[in-house]
Amino acid sequence: MRIVTTGHVGETRAAVIEGERAVELHLERWSDRGRHAVRGEVYRARVTGIDGSANGAFCDIGRGPTAFLPFGATGRPQRLHEGAAIGVQIAREAFQKKGPTLSLYEVKPGEAPDVIVSAPPIAKRLSIMYKAPVCAPGDVGIDLDALFEDALDSRAPIAGGGRLIIEPVTAMTVIDVDSAGRPSPGGAGKMALDLNKAAAREAARQIRLRGLGGVVAIDFLPLRKRSDQNQLDQTLKAAFRQDPAKVDVAPASRFAVVELARQRLGRALHEICWERFGVETVETLALTALRHLEAEGRADRSARLQLRTGKAIHAWLARDPIGWSKAMKARLGDRFTLMFDDSRPAHSFEVRPA
Repeated sequence: MRIVTTGHVGETRAAVIEGERAVELHLERWSDRGRHAVRGEVYRARVTGIDGSANGAFCDIGRGPTAFLPFGATGRPQRLHEGAAIGVQIAREAFQKKGPTLSLYEVKPGEAPDVIVSAPPIAKRLSIMYKAPVCAPGDVGIDLDALFEDALDSRAPIAGGGRLIIEPVTAMTVIDVDSAGRPSPGGAGKMALDLNKAAAREAARQIRLRGLGGVVAIDFLPLRKRSDQNQLDQTLKAAFRQDPAKVDVAPASRFAVVELARQRLGRALHEICWERFGVETVETLALTALRHLEAEGRADRSARLQLRTGKAIHAWLARDPIGWSKAMKARLGDRFTLMFDDSRPAHSFEVRPA
C-alpha cells in the first residue's frame, strides 16, 4: 500500500493505492483551514443546548456548524449542562448541512471553544492510518489529477465490459449496472451473473474511492437462480472487507436492487467539489484554472502567461480568499497576469502567452 499525494495551489490531493489501483481519494482545501473540523481532532467545546428527544447535546467547537454529541445508551452524563465546557473528539465530519458528530474526550479545564489537538496534513494522517509510505505521483507513475476526474464522472467502467452509472442525490446514492454491450458467450444467465459479480467488486471500490456514505442502492441485473443470487451477495460483502468504514448489506429485493448503508466518516468527494449534481462550484473551477496556470508555467519557465477568465471565476480569484496569488508567485515568479475576459462564459478560463 502507498499514499500518493500532490500539493496544488489551493488544495492538496491524496490517494490510497492498493496494488496498482486507487481505493480512496482525499481532498484538503485551503479554504477549509480553520473552518472544517477533521475526524480525530480534539476540542474543548461549549454546550449550547440539551435535546432530550435526540438524546444528545449541541456544542460549539469554534469552527463550522454546530456539532452534536449523542449520549448513547448510558444517557446524559452527570454534570453535563448547558454552558458547560467539555472535551470532545470529532467522530464524524460535517457533511451537506449536518454538523459534525462528537464523542467525549478528556481534556484539561480551560476556555471554550478551543482546539486542543489539530489534525496533521492529509498525507501524514493517511500514512499513520495505513502505516504506508508517502510518495509523489511522478515517483510511481500515477496521474493523480486524472484519478480525481474519473471519480467525479457519473460513469465507471466494469472489468470485462459494462459500466456503472453512479448518481448521488440528497438522501442516498443510486448505482445502476449497465451491460453496455458486454459479450455473453455463455448465455444470458451466465453473462448476468458474471457482470453482476464484477459490478459488485467495482461498486464497492467506487463507493470507497469517492467517499460515499449513507444509503446506497445498486440496481443489478435480475438473476433467476437463488444460487446465483447467493454468489452475488457473498461477492458484494467480500468486496467491502477492506473498507475502513462499517458497511451493512441488505438482501436483494425482488427487483434485483441491493441496499447497503456505509458509515459516513467525512465528506464525499462530490460534496466538496460540486454545487449540485454534476455542477462544479466556482471554487472548484477556479482551482482548476490555477492548476492549468501552474502546469503551463512549469512547462515553460521563461514564459509570461495570462489567465483569462469569465465573470464568475474572475470574481473568486480577484477576491483571493485563500491567498493564491502570493502562493503562485512563490512557485512561478511574477510572470502571470489575471485578466477578466467579458467575451468568455462566466465559468470558463484560458491560459495563454502574455
